[in-house]
Amino acid sequence: MMNGKKILVFSPHADDVEISMGGTIAKLSKTNDVTIITCIVPEEGIDGNKDQYMIENRAKEQVEAAKILGSKLEILNIGQYDFAYNRKYVKQFDDLIKAYDPDAVFCCWEHDTHQDHKTLANIVYGALRKNDRSLYIYDQTTLGGGINANVFKPNIWVDISGEPLELKVKAMEQYKYYIGKHIDSVVARSKFQGGQVGVTHAECFQVVKQINL
Repeated sequence: MMNGKKILVFSPHADDVEISMGGTIAKLSKTNDVTIITCIVPEEGIDGNKDQYMIENRAKEQVEAAKILGSKLEILNIGQYDFAYNRKYVKQFDDLIKAYDPDAVFCCWEHDTHQDHKTLANIVYGALRKNDRSLYIYDQTTLGGGINANVFKPNIWVDISGEPLELKVKAMEQYKYYIGKHIDSVVARSKFQGGQVGVTHAECFQVVKQINL
């Protein structure tokens, strides 16, 4: 595990990183300076209709979740219909990464079935094309998955058994609107991923590039 590093974790929406790497964030935050950057706070529920609870509470819930995981948090509040893979956002994220000057960056998978997750992955890839930062990709966040012809192929696993898993679950419990319904399935996934490497619970990642770990 990293020690004494500055780490940026990009999250498309509030709750995405808690689902895919909450235990890893809790573990990294013990000995590193970890900041979550959340891009979009949606104004719509999963049915596509305007949702007042989401507007008023989603950001507040993530503030509490970040405290539990021991990380810092910045919310960009990009409009959900404005977010796009283009020069404007690649430049914005390039500047953001340079300002934070992290040793390592974590981001979502470019083949995730959610359009915002795909967009963020492409933006971060573009922003990091000339930067000397380590880059790690976390597993598909979209609960339920959808139909996906691609397969996430991890090459690194983090043991989150014990306290990291407990903190991950506690962080997920802050999201009253949506995530509370799916905690059991998220924990089951971590158990499956742990079984792949002989531990009780794990989260897995793809290493895109690793520099001076």
